[in-house]
Amino acid sequence: MTEQPNILLIEADQLTAFVLSIYRPGGQAMTPNLDALARDGVVFENAYSNSPLCCPSRASKFSGRQPSSHEVWGNGAEFRSEIPTMMHFLRSAGYRCVVSGKCHFIGADQLHGFDKRLTTDMYPSGFDWTIDWSKGPEHRLGTSTKKLEVSGLCRTNNQLLYDAEVQFRALEFLRHEALAQPEQPFFLHVSYTQPHEAYQSIPDYWDRYEGVEISLPEIPEDADPHPTTEWLKIHHGIDQYPPDEETIKLSRRAYYAMISHLDDYLGELVAELKHLGLYDDTVIVFTSDHGDMLGERGMWFKRTFYEGSLQVPMIFHAPGRFQPGRVTECVTLADLCPTLAELGGAKADSDRYGSADSASFLSLLTGEGDSRKDEAISEYFGPGVIEPWLCIRRGDWKYVWTRNHADVLFNIADDPAEQHDLTGDPAHAGIKDELCARLLDRYDVETVTARAVDSKKTRMFLHSALEGSEGYHWDYQPIFDATRQYVRGINSPSTA
Repeated sequence: MTEQPNILLIEADQLTAFVLSIYRPGGQAMTPNLDALARDGVVFENAYSNSPLCCPSRASKFSGRQPSSHEVWGNGAEFRSEIPTMMHFLRSAGYRCVVSGKCHFIGADQLHGFDKRLTTDMYPSGFDWTIDWSKGPEHRLGTSTKKLEVSGLCRTNNQLLYDAEVQFRALEFLRHEALAQPEQPFFLHVSYTQPHEAYQSIPDYWDRYEGVEISLPEIPEDADPHPTTEWLKIHHGIDQYPPDEETIKLSRRAYYAMISHLDDYLGELVAELKHLGLYDDTVIVFTSDHGDMLGERGMWFKRTFYEGSLQVPMIFHAPGRFQPGRVTECVTLADLCPTLAELGGAKADSDRYGSADSASFLSLLTGEGDSRKDEAISEYFGPGVIEPWLCIRRGDWKYVWTRNHADVLFNIADDPAEQHDLTGDPAHAGIKDELCARLLDRYDVETVTARAVDSKKTRMFLHSALEGSEGYHWDYQPIFDATRQYVRGINSPSTA
């Protein structure tokens, strides 16, 4: 076992924790390979997204920063090249950093420290998806529950085609480049687009749920919805296209089938590591960028701070390094940046150039040294809501603050379904004030909000001015030189 392990970071898109049996007994998604990874790994029971939306969440994961710092406010905001990432830190320690799949980088820099991308990205890299807050809550067809009308079986779709390429390229990298350069540790990020909506799958996975009584949401409607919930219901079109019971069951079954598809991909990657002799010296990390409400409280998709949307699965697997078990401390995706940097021997650079927004939790894995703070902070300046929205989870408590609107306090241990707001209870005034101060004392919220609003307006102008221009093309084009493949390749590994 070498001092610098290989690192395989596997990421799902919009995979909520509550459908997995490793997080909730009775979770209906069938995931034998993920279950096996969890049995021999370290399961983080309270891992959270720093912003329940693709681009901000992924920017936080890569950089260790909050949205207020990296300023990726939504899915149309640029991730600046000057921000150090986990890839920069690992490269400084001698790693080769490669990604197969989705990063959702916006802007001309489509690498951010990766040596190589094996696929293009899934979505546009320009300012196309910038949304102005000034219009108030408005329905967006691209993120509408109208999509649920197509939930179920399909022959194929963009997501299936994309993930098949992601898997092929990842296996190809392991079989060729990783095997040909055993002296250099690798960081391989494999990032799928399933089980993001639209919820569709093929018979191989759909049929695994034949005869299973797909459960309906435990809380079909929110009895006293917060204004943010009302905004999101407009944004997602839930008020216009409320799904009926049959549609909900079809959507959930297809979502589970997509997860089973990913689980097979995970099994293939693990089997290939074993076959190539790389397994014992590779740390496998599995997570997601955010969750999905799946109809709970009448809500769908992500963007909310309720557990279904905000909590993510997180598993570290390296039985030779980390004692299998479960961790209850709160961590975030942003904490992966300093953690993986420290794991790879780049702690000094991460400490110097990283962010105070995150902290390494390697000690929770090794059992050595002091534990990090038991805290997870999330921020949302994206589409669907019209005010800045902040959340903190510390220990058993979750506190949510919305500018110009009521705040919310839950005790997650006593009230995991988040149905009893405790902000009006004098007995909990102390913890509420403490958590509120922790959120608001980090920076001036009005200044940050003004930056976010100005950025949205500027990007909308830039997109309208550049649309149709030959130079406005930042989407990544992977480069493959077929003339140097197979026997023609200088570094072709032996077939022995």
